[in-house]
Amino acid sequence: MISKIQSSNVAYLQQSTPKDDSSKGVSKTEKSEGVDKVSALKEQIANGTYKVDLAKTAQAVAEELI
Repeated sequence: MISKIQSSNVAYLQQSTPKDDSSKGVSKTEKSEGVDKVSALKEQIANGTYKVDLAKTAQAVAEELI
């Protein structure tokens, strides 16, 4: 006779402390440059001036499918 395996629906969350980005090799300058780029993209999208590079997009989709 096969008995039913007991299972529980328990999730375990691990609290993590903020890590120092220096361990990842990310400097504050690089971080601020990333923020500047994101801000510029948000502004372009809001203004309706953001242009999608269709060739790069198509290439990335094709590579992901392979």
